[in-house]
Amino acid sequence: MGPVSRCRSADLPIEDNNWGKPMTKKLFAVAAMTLVALSTQAGTAQDARMGAGQQGSQNFGVNASLAQALTDRTSLDISVQSFGGPAAYLPLLQSGELDVAAAVMPDVGDAIRGRGPFDGQPMDQLVLLASMFPSPVGMMVADDSGIETIADLQGQRVAWGLPAQASLLPYVEGSLANGGLTLDDVELVPVTSVGAGVDELIAGRVDATLFALRAGKVVEADSALGGVRWLPYDASDEAVAAMQDVASEAYLVDVSADDGVIGIASDMPTMAYDYALVVGAHVPDDVVQAIVDALADDPAGISETSPVLGSLDPDNFIRAYPGLTYHPIAEATLSN
Repeated sequence: MGPVSRCRSADLPIEDNNWGKPMTKKLFAVAAMTLVALSTQAGTAQDARMGAGQQGSQNFGVNASLAQALTDRTSLDISVQSFGGPAAYLPLLQSGELDVAAAVMPDVGDAIRGRGPFDGQPMDQLVLLASMFPSPVGMMVADDSGIETIADLQGQRVAWGLPAQASLLPYVEGSLANGGLTLDDVELVPVTSVGAGVDELIAGRVDATLFALRAGKVVEADSALGGVRWLPYDASDEAVAAMQDVASEAYLVDVSADDGVIGIASDMPTMAYDYALVVGAHVPDDVVQAIVDALADDPAGISETSPVLGSLDPDNFIRAYPGLTYHPIAEATLSN
């Protein structure tokens, strides 16, 4: 487990009005019982433990920013604990050791359905609260690579394997399918994660890697390579269907050159999947209600607290995903 970041701390000073005099046993006992009561109340009614990826990752930024935004708008005291990634912290929501987390739908969907890295172990104690916002991703190449389209990746080296993020493998394969390619059409280079794929791109050992358009490591790659570029996706019905046959939660979004995304020189479609907010089934209803009320009451304000939170759209809070259902409190609150 990584370090814990506390978004709001409760200071409980003990003041002795008889300063300089010994505290009686009776007074000490009363003080001790008071502290136990306060501690119990904070631990069960007001505290919430949020899981997050490694510090410096997009996932850590999303969860830390969201924890702060929710802490500021509720009576909850939310602490953020960092782990290697969703494959490490989603099981802790299942077991009740964590309470809430934001993760991308490839991970959430696989965990709840018992697929991918969670094969045969469906997490029936994970409950959807909200579809938060799209996370645009794409195939990154060096700007001087001469690779202009996904179809141009035929015969090229593509980052693959991703044991630390196995839920993303269908999205690499789905990207290739969007360009009319299969895994057999490219040279697959094993990497541990998409971040490691960027490292291999910088080192010249791969020609393309799946990555998040707005992740901080894009800046590093752009500087090291003298420029990076994102390959446009084919928005035709046939190409989108081929992509979704492999990556069911994927869809296309338009990215504008005016959006300030490094590597986007002109308007183009790219792949996206959603960030979703999930809780453990053990989380009390009043905590769930506080979280979804904050989302419903101030989506624009929460979105503005940090660039990594994207644009929260109330119309998409309850997005339909095959075989997945929402917490009844969230559905009742956010559907309206």
